[in-house]
Amino acid sequence: MLLASCGRATDDLAAQVPAAPPAPQQAEQPATAPEPPPPPAPAPSTEDSEASGPAPEQSEVQQDELQQAEVQRCHTSMLSGILQPGNPGAGQRHADLVLRNDSGETCTLYGYGGLQLVDAEGRPLPTDFTRNANPGPTLIELAPGDAAAATLHWSVVPHGDEPVTEPCAPTPAGAEVIPPDETDPLPVEWPFGPVCGQGSVDGTAYH
Repeated sequence: MLLASCGRATDDLAAQVPAAPPAPQQAEQPATAPEPPPPPAPAPSTEDSEASGPAPEQSEVQQDELQQAEVQRCHTSMLSGILQPGNPGAGQRHADLVLRNDSGETCTLYGYGGLQLVDAEGRPLPTDFTRNANPGPTLIELAPGDAAAATLHWSVVPHGDEPVTEPCAPTPAGAEVIPPDETDPLPVEWPFGPVCGQGSVDGTAYH
């Protein structure tokens, strides 16, 4: 009877002792997929090769425009001038005002110039210089030694109250010529006598 009691007591004590909790299970980590390799670089297409090829050559027109843009205007310091007589008419006179490129560089002239008659002391005389529309302006390229001319016209017939038994106006000794787009004058000789009509002279563009 005693053994039986001890056995039951032992069983009751064992039943009262709580069982140890089970060890926590580690959560399974999801497997990481390997990163895919980078895609291969695409081979250059024929169109890309053509697009990146050499630039097309400039047309002749583009080359001419570029060359003209690089050529400077003819400055007064680059030029010399002379008046060459033309064919006279009844009471009318003509002359070519010639400008020559005396520099070592090519330059351009475009349009009309200016003109002022002067006496032997360089003092201005009455001058009325007007433009003749024919021929009109055209771009002229002057290589070293080349020349261009403007045609001048004036009258030797007295106008209005100008004297008829003596010179109609003071006789110019020269003229101050201003090339197109310039401000500095270029002196030339005037061997043609008085200019009637209060010094009226008309001139074409350089051609």
